Amino acid sequence: MFELRQVCKSYGRVVALDAVELCIASGRTTALIGPSGAGKSSALRMLVGLDWPDSGEVRFDGEPLQRDRLLQQRRRIGYMIQEGGLFPHLSAAANIGLLARTVGWSAERIAQRMEVLATMTRLPVAALQRYPAELSGGQRQRVGLIRALMLDPQVLLLDEPLGALDPIIRHELQEQMRELFVELRKTVVLVTHDVAEAAFLADTLVLLRDGRIVQQGTARELQDAPAEPFVTRFMTAQRSLEQSL
Repeated sequence: MFELRQVCKSYGRVVALDAVELCIASGRTTALIGPSGAGKSSALRMLVGLDWPDSGEVRFDGEPLQRDRLLQQRRRIGYMIQEGGLFPHLSAAANIGLLARTVGWSAERIAQRMEVLATMTRLPVAALQRYPAELSGGQRQRVGLIRALMLDPQVLLLDEPLGALDPIIRHELQEQMRELFVELRKTVVLVTHDVAEAAFLADTLVLLRDGRIVQQGTARELQDAPAEPFVTRFMTAQRSLEQSL
């Protein structure tokens, strides 16, 4: 579905991606993990064309991302960031319907699709008329997810989608999102700092450090057959409750 071929990206003197080679399988969930500054979000932004490589190539569904066709290609990709990236002056419903109105959907079609997705993501219908400041953190994330799914894209890109939530809501949404990924059978790429969350949601983990891929595979493969000591340190760095008691 996606390929990064020798992708390099720098911001001034900071190297974000260093000759990254990555193939993301269709219909699977892939988690990009690593310490802060590893290049996770930069890689995700490359996939949706929000950033452009200094060198190398990004391919989507067998074709290179191209500036003159980027809008058309983006409409096949749902993108969601932490807190949903909602416009504060628009209601939840208005936020969700933005792109659908832009591509010419009727008000009736938008309303029908919104209701289906609200049910699927367990968002109360009444919350659609509220503004982001009137919603809980979990509700804002659900609204952001509905907006990303509105046009029924082939791909979902999620950048720290659950990072700002309290543990109870985060646990609930992890469960719901995993069920949703299985039901929808879409290609999903997510960025997270949480190893347990990545292992729970994703089929494949891609561990980055300093703009390079250190290792990729299942969580079990990274745990049982680490490519280097850093993999073990990263996979075991988060304390469990049992370790803390």
